[in-house]
Amino acid sequence: MAWVVVSGYMGAGKSTVGRALAGRLEREFIDADTRIEHAAGIDIPKIFATKGELWFRRTEERTIREIVQSEPGGVLSIGGGALESPRTRELVHRVACVAWLRADPERLWDRVTGSSRPLATDRDRFLRRYARREAAYAEAAHITVDADRPVEAVLDELDAAVRARLGLRLRAGS
Repeated sequence: MAWVVVSGYMGAGKSTVGRALAGRLEREFIDADTRIEHAAGIDIPKIFATKGELWFRRTEERTIREIVQSEPGGVLSIGGGALESPRTRELVHRVACVAWLRADPERLWDRVTGSSRPLATDRDRFLRRYARREAAYAEAAHITVDADRPVEAVLDELDAAVRARLGLRLRAGS
């Protein structure tokens, strides 16, 4: 099975939905941000504070490349800014099934307000960043799912779309 890459903006539910999808597909789940945190020995906010966003983005690009070029495939959740890199965007579009969890940016802001996410401290910047990234998400995606719904509804739609795209058998009861 090819890798399924779950993309979208902060708060879209990439890790939650990705982990659940991997369970349904009986495949490995990897969260790129978690992999980077483990390698760096510190969490994302501290990486941004001590090493900077540029270091993080370069590490993110390398980490994603290493994962999607490995076998067997599984489900990979990537950070909200990963697809801003043209190299990452082209690579995942070419070698993986990319799903975009699309959600209303105002709703996403409500979900992340008060979190420790380093890029979720200013509403106007958050919304501008979403607008800037939207085209990259759309360009990379093979599948777009409305993530402004309950997790189970998002997961059901994504599961069916991934199975159809990859030619996998539908789940019983689908």
